[in-house]
Amino acid sequence: MEYKKIIERTDRYDIVQWEFQGMPITFRLWKDGSGIIEIKVDKYFAIANGYKSVSDMAENTIGQAKFNEMFGGVPEWIRATGNGDLLFVGLPKHLQN
Repeated sequence: MEYKKIIERTDRYDIVQWEFQGMPITFRLWKDGSGIIEIKVDKYFAIANGYKSVSDMAENTIGQAKFNEMFGGVPEWIRATGNGDLLFVGLPKHLQN
């Protein structure tokens, strides 16, 4: 798979976009040897997964209130596991400033 567009490169990760059904889906590829790939939770990600928006996706999964309770809102990134599962990542609300 070729990169569609490189958005940012750092010593720690690359942020790239691939086109999916005409929408730019943004990925963060970690360079620490972990193989971690994260996907930006934005309107394109939500639409690609069958939702109208990020807020629609939040309400129709665990609910906006639960995201607020657990993370202080919908986290910016979701982690893709090797077996295709998606995991939200973020600091627990009590650890945020």
